[in-house]
Amino acid sequence: MSIQALFRREVAIAVVAAALYIGFALNAPHFLDAQTQFEILRVTGFTLLVALPLTMLVIAGEVDLSIGSNLGLASVVTAVAIVDWGWNPWAAALLAVAIGGGVGLANGWVVVRLGVPSFILTIGMLSLLRGLALVVTMGLSIDIPGEIESTFFAFAGGSVGPVPAQVLWALASFAVTGFVLRQTLFGAWLYATGGNLRAATQMGLRPGTVKIAVFVALGLCCGLVGALTTGWLRLGAPNTGTGGELSTIAAVIIGGAALSGGVGTATGTLIGALIVSMLQIGLVLMGVQGNWVQVCVGVLIVAAAGAEPLLRADGRLAQWVQGLSDKRATA
Repeated sequence: MSIQALFRREVAIAVVAAALYIGFALNAPHFLDAQTQFEILRVTGFTLLVALPLTMLVIAGEVDLSIGSNLGLASVVTAVAIVDWGWNPWAAALLAVAIGGGVGLANGWVVVRLGVPSFILTIGMLSLLRGLALVVTMGLSIDIPGEIESTFFAFAGGSVGPVPAQVLWALASFAVTGFVLRQTLFGAWLYATGGNLRAATQMGLRPGTVKIAVFVALGLCCGLVGALTTGWLRLGAPNTGTGGELSTIAAVIIGGAALSGGVGTATGTLIGALIVSMLQIGLVLMGVQGNWVQVCVGVLIVAAAGAEPLLRADGRLAQWVQGLSDKRATA
């Protein structure tokens, strides 16, 4: 194996994921149970549906911290439309997706056209959207009665054999994202936009349009996940997605995407999402309190960011190993 291949971020985090899996398998009761394994996959699936478009946005040099609140608003809108307005659940889900996309469009337009930093804007949107969700429901959760029947609920919470539907959606999203990033001109525009904005502009690209498109895609996915969560649980809660920003951003950063832009892969985010899901569920099975689970996820984010210079193919560790290899070759 070459030095460059050895220090690919995907290889490094795959090793970390394997080590975590073995550690939990040996120490966490019931970790290897089929139910636990499918729950890990379900959580990973929900995370990936938002983390993959967020990866594309980070590659383009922007970030969205309002994803959890956007998801929560979509969840309660779905429930309100079904229970209070009497809408068909499918139509309610489409409304939620449209609202999520509209939020993404608003975020992208303000960032690109008005020049507001995405970090600042989306912190504000995080509070605004969560507040709207609380206002719409008056702070209460909305249960969807069992007598309301629709194929949407089977679609949202069903499975294909033992495999949760969320896993299949996530795999489809992973395939599409990987294809876009590796095989399409739009993927090349993303890397160019985030890697060197001035050069991309001089090449005739329209970075602003690229960024707005990705903001919209991310918003649509937030709306979709919010609607699917309501359909799965038959519950619209204003606190849905609270803290989801941490898990999603953790998956993206652990997966190797650089917040400075121009770096990131779908494969890395997939492995990052698996690591976060295993950590959240495995620690709970070991009896760790929920607050400490959040601490551990935060530590993992910091560790991943700090290890970035070492894990790059041109990083210090790689250069040191390459130097040893060259010395042996010339000895």
